[in-house]
Amino acid sequence: MQLTRGLAVVAVLASGARADTGFDSKIQIYTDSDHTTVVSPVVAARADIASDTNISAGYLVDAVSSASVDVVSQASPNTFHDVRHQVALGVSHAFDTLTPRIGYTFSTENDYLSHTIDVNATDDLFDKNTQLALGYAVAFNTVGRSGDASFARALTVHRIAASWTQTISPRIATQLTYELGYAEGYQASPYRFVPIRQSADAAPDFWVPETDPSTRWRHALVGGVNLAVGEASSLQGDYRVYFDTWGVSSHTLGARYFIALAKHVELRLRERFYIQSKASFYQSVYMAPARYIVFDRELSPLWSETLGAKLVYGFTAHVEGELKLDGFYYSYADFLPLGSRAGANVGIGVSLTY
Repeated sequence: MQLTRGLAVVAVLASGARADTGFDSKIQIYTDSDHTTVVSPVVAARADIASDTNISAGYLVDAVSSASVDVVSQASPNTFHDVRHQVALGVSHAFDTLTPRIGYTFSTENDYLSHTIDVNATDDLFDKNTQLALGYAVAFNTVGRSGDASFARALTVHRIAASWTQTISPRIATQLTYELGYAEGYQASPYRFVPIRQSADAAPDFWVPETDPSTRWRHALVGGVNLAVGEASSLQGDYRVYFDTWGVSSHTLGARYFIALAKHVELRLRERFYIQSKASFYQSVYMAPARYIVFDRELSPLWSETLGAKLVYGFTAHVEGELKLDGFYYSYADFLPLGSRAGANVGIGVSLTY
């Protein structure tokens, strides 16, 4: 159904070989006021097969049910149901201070197929007080349409990221990251149709398929700081600025507070504020067909606020459980079918390390 496309993004700068062997099992439930529910169980495992070599594997399922106005239109069914399966594999090896990694991710659903290859490397310098990282990922996607076996469109996405992490003192660390993305191919939704009408409250004269530009460059710069507070707590903050060749620009502010409530109990609080401008070709009302014509709330001007909490409990030295809850609110200033939406993410999981 392609609503979960954003959930399949592969991190370009993955971590290097971890000094442990472990297993993670989690389940997350997403729901919002726009009639969308996603249930996502995930399992992941990692193992040190040699002193400097680590392998990893993961499996994710997204079970989606949606009647969102973002995909339901005059030419679409009332409700979508779909299941996405994703498998990820990775291997890394440490050569002294340098740790390269290569990964592969396969994702499939009823109307979307994706193959992603990512390579990256991290270098720990100056007694591990400085870390430099560079990564590249490419995703080869095929966009389909449910019920139409003849519909298949290609979309290729490239991503590059470079980061510099610096320990300033035993209690302060900073990070600076630059991200570059390029997408080429079909970037619209085959389920969205745009009404042509003479005013916001007029009945549509007719509907036309959504059409986005076939290429898109993206740039983002992220700065963050991590500050130790007290004996066992920490405060993190970050700012991200983004712009692209579609005319969208955005600003994101994030904060996280890690609080040690007891010897084996940690509370993690987070806040995220996001605001963006509209795409240069976005209009809330189209009175005539245009070269680029969209019915996408994510290309309209919007802002959002997210508040969340996660409770982590260490049952033993090797077993850890977590329970999390995030609440969010989105406001759309110029998207006529939907002025706002609110929702929540609830998750529970367990991690084992050896």
